[in-house]
Amino acid sequence: MDSRARNILIRLSLLLGSTLLFFGGIEVALRVTGIVSVKPNPPKIYQKSSASEISYELKPNISLRAYRSTVTTNSLGFRSQEVDTEMPLIAVLGDSITFGYGVDDNETIPAHLQRLLPHHTILNAGVPGYNLVQQRTTYREKIQKLHPSALILLFHFNDVEETNMDIAELDRDGILRPQGWQPQAQTCSPITTGLFGLFPGKCWLDRHSAFYVAIKKYLNAHQAQEDLKEQEHTYRTDPFAENIRDESLQRYAVELHTLRQLLPRNFPRLFIIWPERHLHFVARPKLKEIAQKEGFRVLDLYEVFGNHPQTLSWDNVHPSPATNAEAAQVIAAALEHYELLP
Repeated sequence: MDSRARNILIRLSLLLGSTLLFFGGIEVALRVTGIVSVKPNPPKIYQKSSASEISYELKPNISLRAYRSTVTTNSLGFRSQEVDTEMPLIAVLGDSITFGYGVDDNETIPAHLQRLLPHHTILNAGVPGYNLVQQRTTYREKIQKLHPSALILLFHFNDVEETNMDIAELDRDGILRPQGWQPQAQTCSPITTGLFGLFPGKCWLDRHSAFYVAIKKYLNAHQAQEDLKEQEHTYRTDPFAENIRDESLQRYAVELHTLRQLLPRNFPRLFIIWPERHLHFVARPKLKEIAQKEGFRVLDLYEVFGNHPQTLSWDNVHPSPATNAEAAQVIAAALEHYELLP
């Protein structure tokens, strides 16, 4: 081999080695820091509940990283400060919007309300994935004994997208699974478009490479942003398209009536409709009528944010810290306007 060929081979070897070292370094960094995992890495914030209609709940007295944020709970297992029995208690029921998915403890809607209403105790009773059955049971089993002075119920339309209101369950690895879920053989969902779609061994990479998984998450998030923009435009041009069935609303009405029966007569209560991309021009008036029939004052946040509230950049569903802060301002104003503050 002449010297020129040898030099070319050396340079190619150095280039290949540097490339492998670079990407290998990224791979190691992602694995060591835990930013990306190729194995299931569920948040360690849940435990099974003794109440079957609750199924799972937040662990009490924790401060752990989950959903890219710090989640701190009190001794009762709520993402709130300890309850001050000397002040009127306002309980906030809901799902991941109320809980504050992806934001720190001080950036949730209840945390903002606490600062706006310092003479009240605001109890964040939201848990990701909870539907009205779980919310109602949480009120009965955990909150009613605290003798709250008012109730806020924060509603998202995914609560009525299905009729049955199935309750998720924790599997043995601590992963939330749909009701009736059964273990299945491991599958892969690699990138199938663009340059990465041409990679050989895509399934192996999807199961074993943190760097590949990180790239996939980035590409999926970017595509989700584009899809959301298209959805916003579609729903604005055809606002009467509806994906909520009347039987789902009727089931929700039954559960809301059951919750209302737990409340004292003339108990202050506020029903908040959280906005999503779908405008729900048909379902929203029906939902408001259901809530009003049960004695709730209704705050429709579509009238504040339209169908495009600012969301987390990496999530595209849950509200950003700025949106949470603005929503809390409006909720506090509604509580005062409707004279719901004890």
